[in-house]
Amino acid sequence: MSNSNDLWSEIGALSEEDASHVLTRLFTFYEVEAEQNPESENCKDFFKKLTTAMDQTLECNLNRR
Repeated sequence: MSNSNDLWSEIGALSEEDASHVLTRLFTFYEVEAEQNPESENCKDFFKKLTTAMDQTLECNLNRR
């Protein structure tokens, strides 16, 4: 497994299309896990943090307008 600094570099080097694909794949991994194990705390935490990140991003975008 890569360390977080390596992953940040790799994420930064991605095109927007590839970054979108990575996010979609990550979402799908957790979605499948949640379907197989609805009580998974990892999945609940992932989706909670994803919702927070989306809310914060949308709020920042609204404030820039």
